[in-house]
Amino acid sequence: MARLVDERFDTYLERIRDLCRMPSVSATGQGIREVADRVAALVEEAGGSAELVETPGHPVVLGELAGPAGAPRLVKYGMYDVQPAEEPDWSSPPFAAEARDLPGVGPAVVGRGVANSKGSLAAFFCALEVLRDTGGVPVGIAFMMEGEEELGSPNLPEVVRARRDDLAGDAGVDLDLYGAPGGAAADLAMGCKGLLSFELVCEGGDWGGPRAPLHSSEMAWIHSPVWELVRALDSLVGPDQHVAVPGLLEATRRPTEQDRALLEELAEGFDPEAHLAEAEASGFRLAGTTADLLEALIFQPTVNVDGLEAGYTGPGGMTIIPHRARAVLDVRLVPDLEPDRAAEAVREHLDAVGLEHVELRMLDSYPWGKADPGSAVARAMRASYEAVGVRVLPYPMAPWCAPFYVFDRILGIPWVTGGVGHSGGAHAPDEFASVEGLRQHIVAAAEFLLAFAEIGAAEPTEAVRA
Repeated sequence: MARLVDERFDTYLERIRDLCRMPSVSATGQGIREVADRVAALVEEAGGSAELVETPGHPVVLGELAGPAGAPRLVKYGMYDVQPAEEPDWSSPPFAAEARDLPGVGPAVVGRGVANSKGSLAAFFCALEVLRDTGGVPVGIAFMMEGEEELGSPNLPEVVRARRDDLAGDAGVDLDLYGAPGGAAADLAMGCKGLLSFELVCEGGDWGGPRAPLHSSEMAWIHSPVWELVRALDSLVGPDQHVAVPGLLEATRRPTEQDRALLEELAEGFDPEAHLAEAEASGFRLAGTTADLLEALIFQPTVNVDGLEAGYTGPGGMTIIPHRARAVLDVRLVPDLEPDRAAEAVREHLDAVGLEHVELRMLDSYPWGKADPGSAVARAMRASYEAVGVRVLPYPMAPWCAPFYVFDRILGIPWVTGGVGHSGGAHAPDEFASVEGLRQHIVAAAEFLLAFAEIGAAEPTEAVRA
């Protein structure tokens, strides 16, 4: 397997670069239709069939690749959209997908979407070709690949519900470049946090405060909406920035014994100092062992301020009481904290501390997702890491969010997300994937499909048996 990938790798690397050279910016729509068509063509070139399912936003690519009789069937998630690339700090054009040496990384492909996640998407189809030419793809695959992940996947759930029969399978999977620098270890996640994004707005009105900007001398006897918003924000966390909203804490589930076993395994291979260096931070705000830190990262809800706007901050000074202040926040959701309940909890808290006049408006949300670490698909992913000599770093839940809840909440199947190969800079200038990581990813993706063919055939899901 690895030898054939090595022989063809120059060709495969160009295929990966070709897809990443095509812009597909979901926020603006740039190139979306062209890349959706190209992704559908990749399924067809692999021997399958594909269609574009229209939505109120960008199309979802659904596809089908038949497997051998009696083989298990995977539902393969993918995303073909990327973030905008308008930052001025790119050292090469963001859609050139240039291959060059990066300090501390070595040979790498640099470009928007290479890490997140068109590089791994293109690599998966390279792995399918390797399998076709060495005995055949051993499983059936249903593809669902969306063009709105960077927008919060607003239309994917309805497509999955409407096409549930077409997406029936034994397990769901997402493959990405989760490898650590150097490629000796890689993350594997059996869940992911959810997300509630909302804004708090305070405007002058009947409660007090001006309805238009007012000379700051009036601060002596008229309320400031900005200070009221600051009060509201300060009330959401304690002095140590721990969550101080009772309803957010009361709704959360404690880690199970199985979760704790995974945390201990993860802690053995996790380097806190390396993470701080990557985050360009000088320290953690929490004390405790590595396992304690990871438990907080994964199983504690958070309240974060994404941005603030109010008043005048330009040159020369303008002494006013602003009539309006706004903050955008996010809450990371853990089991069993649902988006609507989280919003209610914040609202109840603000009312309880006398800030009824601060308005809360929900923006976007993702439910959390949780999968079985002992499932056949999770064990097959572990086996693929072992096949290429990569250490597993198992996350009972990833601290970020993705729409994998469609697997367990809509399709009712176990799932896992993982994959080897080092990448970095997602959502930032000079996003990259290491060349060696892409090669490693192709081999491991093929090994995963082989492992799942064996393990999954022995353990069909209840949905398939029914």
